Amino acid sequence: MADCKPMPSPMISGLKLSSTDGSPFHDPSLYRLVVGALQYVTITRPEISYCVNKVCQFMHNPLDTHWKTVKRILRYLSGTASYGLQFSPSIHSHLVAYCDSDWGSDPDDRRSTSGYCIYLGGNLISRSSKKQPVVSRSSTEAGYRCIASTITELTWLRSLLSE
Repeated sequence: MADCKPMPSPMISGLKLSSTDGSPFHDPSLYRLVVGALQYVTITRPEISYCVNKVCQFMHNPLDTHWKTVKRILRYLSGTASYGLQFSPSIHSHLVAYCDSDWGSDPDDRRSTSGYCIYLGGNLISRSSKKQPVVSRSSTEAGYRCIASTITELTWLRSLLSE
């Protein structure tokens, strides 16, 4: 992948990965190895967290369509090697949070995906992207669950900072 053509984004917008679309990948251990390494990359490259979360859901039975998505993430990383988290001093120390949810985004189990990122000053200090534990009946319910998990993290961070 050293000489691959870089991609402008880590995943195609609106892509719905499923456990039934495609044929079995020829080397599941290679898939698990590469996706496991991508999990560590998300520590310094949080913009790929959602994509890596999606491909991690198929580690038990990867298909060739999932492998194509993994290769796209790798191509994106090769073109953006100079990107990463940067921490800089800030004159204010306010906690600012952003969150969003994708209602019923998983075509297999219809569970929603939630994500948030929390900044202290201008620096990212906490982020998450994961499937919600239950099926939400509406986009509003999925949004409330997302807000609740964000508030939980904010409350914990506030108490940690006050100590």
